[in-house]
Amino acid sequence: MAKWILIGVLTCVILYFGISFFAVSWLIYFSNPKRIENVQEKKVLEKIKTKYNIQEIERTPEYEKDIIEKDTATYTLYLYSKNFCEIKTDSVKESSMQIAKEINQIDLDPKFYKYKLVFCCKLYNPNGISFQYVRKDL
Repeated sequence: MAKWILIGVLTCVILYFGISFFAVSWLIYFSNPKRIENVQEKKVLEKIKTKYNIQEIERTPEYEKDIIEKDTATYTLYLYSKNFCEIKTDSVKESSMQIAKEINQIDLDPKFYKYKLVFCCKLYNPNGISFQYVRKDL
């Protein structure tokens, strides 16, 4: 009799944890916001990386909900390279304008009215030289 009670309790415990795991996994999967995916954008950013010798590019916003909730949004690129550690604003200004023109060729959401380019020396430290361009002026 004790053997059947033990089997019943173990079965209940296994079912409880199995159903809990399934429920949590399902909630996590469906509650994550949708990322902005644009194949053309990826190609242009890779081209910018090679052309301007940039090691890493981060962009914001990353999620569609960040655009939907606003009337206007700024498309920000953080451009990381060790070459930017000792660089002056004047030497990067022309490159930033060219990069902004290349970004302008991407079919982005119309809510992006402004581009912001931040040239940073250290990865994950977004302090650096920044430039802003209004999208319609390019």
